[in-house]
Amino acid sequence: MNRMMAFLLVGMFALSLPAISPPQAAESNAPSVQAVEWKDLMPSDFNPDRLLKKYYDEVATLQDNDPRAERLAEGLRKVWENAPVVEALNNRVVKIAGFLVTLEGDGRAVSEFLLVPFFGACIHVPPPPSNQIVLVRTKDRPFKVREMFQTVSVTGRLRTQAVRNDVASASYVIDAMRVEAQSR
Repeated sequence: MNRMMAFLLVGMFALSLPAISPPQAAESNAPSVQAVEWKDLMPSDFNPDRLLKKYYDEVATLQDNDPRAERLAEGLRKVWENAPVVEALNNRVVKIAGFLVTLEGDGRAVSEFLLVPFFGACIHVPPPPSNQIVLVRTKDRPFKVREMFQTVSVTGRLRTQAVRNDVASASYVIDAMRVEAQSR
């Protein structure tokens, strides 16, 4: 199976995985902190499953090395990179839990990372839609990492801002006030 077909199939599988949920709002230290789940980052009319079904139906007809596979993968990549955001969350202080994918750090502490809803996103599998990826910046207080793909909760000001890098595209950015390790 070629790389493009694998991208499409793994992307469909990844979205079917359960995402971890954030701690309840009662655990937030400040009453102005809004607990957010991953589904809250997607507008109600954005349905990744419906989009993937369209691609899945076409993928089912492809053979290995079919040039249509590359076109399908490129089309899906564009949809994923431009996934719509929930503007009502812009500039809100939120708390969300997910898996940490290091972007900048020294192996012991990270100052910038991606927060993703499922294990291995962006590294072992194609990334989820950009509205399911949050770029987290810890500013002057790097977060001490215990393990790769550590589960964390992040509290901070969420902004709807498109950020592209070599690993993935994120539609949200959080300037973290607090990053806490979570037990699995």
